[in-house]
Amino acid sequence: MDVRMKSAGFLQAWGRWLSWLPSLRAVFATTGLTAGAMFVGLLCVLFGGMAEDRPALVVVLPVLLLTGFLFIYSRPALLAVILLLRAGTNPVFEETRLPVLGGLGGLMNLVVIVIAVLIISRDPKRVPRQAWWVFLPFVLTQSIALVYSPEPAIAARLFLGYLSMVALFLTAFFLVTDEHELDKLLKLVAWSSLPVALVTLAYIALGKTAGAVDALEEAGRRFGGPFPHANILAFYLVLAQGVIFYLWKSRRLGGGTLTRTAVVAYMLLLIGLLFATKTRSAWVSLLFLFIVYGLLRERRYLLYLLLGGALAMLLPEVHERVMGIFEGNQVVQYAKLNSFAWRKLIWTDGLSWMSTARYGMGYGLESFAFHSTTFFSMAGGRSWGAHSVIVQLFFETGLMGLLAFVWVYVAAARLTLKLGREASLMKVVFLALLAANFLVSTSDNMLGYLVYNWYFWLVMGGVCALGWRSHVADRSPTVVS
Repeated sequence: MDVRMKSAGFLQAWGRWLSWLPSLRAVFATTGLTAGAMFVGLLCVLFGGMAEDRPALVVVLPVLLLTGFLFIYSRPALLAVILLLRAGTNPVFEETRLPVLGGLGGLMNLVVIVIAVLIISRDPKRVPRQAWWVFLPFVLTQSIALVYSPEPAIAARLFLGYLSMVALFLTAFFLVTDEHELDKLLKLVAWSSLPVALVTLAYIALGKTAGAVDALEEAGRRFGGPFPHANILAFYLVLAQGVIFYLWKSRRLGGGTLTRTAVVAYMLLLIGLLFATKTRSAWVSLLFLFIVYGLLRERRYLLYLLLGGALAMLLPEVHERVMGIFEGNQVVQYAKLNSFAWRKLIWTDGLSWMSTARYGMGYGLESFAFHSTTFFSMAGGRSWGAHSVIVQLFFETGLMGLLAFVWVYVAAARLTLKLGREASLMKVVFLALLAANFLVSTSDNMLGYLVYNWYFWLVMGGVCALGWRSHVADRSPTVVS
């Protein structure tokens, strides 16, 4: 009897508890909304106060809210929007950069990593282990070098950027299941160049050399468009040119006369903007792409290059940049060095200063710039980058890090070569872009150009994904009925 009474009492108490649940849910919902409103209000006050000195901070809160909404609605849609607008809106990201907290750029890096994790986790088997192994040694050596970095805060932000770059490469493997999906990805990258071109034209019209004005760029009248340095715009334009050229030659952009005319005109515009950057290594990269294409596909392009090069040399600024290579090659007091002689000097100073005990693991992430004030004879009390990924990685991560970087390109090339014979044009164009990227890395700070690396490794991820899937399809046994 006592048991029954106790059971009845328990059920009554449980019933009363359940009857309170709707009220408790309402309380929790109200509390959550209130807390959210207070948080948004606090952000409004925070960024509103800062916006007096930095007006670009006004856009931070709307971007955060829009990002949150799209994140809930559709992660692939959010990723597409970010990729479509990130390059062209880079001035906003630069203006919202804060000394300690970073800015919208750091937030976007984190968002991209989270999106990649969520997308890939839906079906991890769609990303093969071969894809993971492309960047795994590089990420491991960089993460180890992060531990003993002399600039941990800067190095951590840089490492986060590397992870976002790798995340896009792996996400491409998930998204690209066939040639049609690759076409969509390449077209997204091609369309992302339109706001970049418009911003660059606007800056040229205003006489502004770059998104965040660099004194050296100002003096040399080198236009960087939405980017803080002309080299970033230059290499981005080379990639966009290669992607659009492939889409055009593979007839992925339509076959009408009007379409062909518009595409050719747009490519000529991008070439014109590339000349405005005055980045010689990017000129060589694009020249390399068209030479490879001309030798392997259409020989008449070699004639086009010869005529185009002769016409370009008639432009005083192009002629001056090309001939500048042969001047200022001697290191003497008060002499003005050309860019290559200056690079050789900082490489020699840095590598000579290194201890042989550091050849294996280096001095840690971001250590080259940190120690450059000590070893570089022309430092002038200022920190300098290595202007060579090869030298930088050897100095910062030792031989292990350097080999891991080389492996990235070897592995990517191997996956691209697995494309079938019907994709020979794709092989030519994207292997040429890959080789050009590696060659340019020997004489420039390519790892520091994060926005460019986003798009480059997204494109290469899509191409490698199609190569791997083509290889798997070829090895699958054919069932004959």
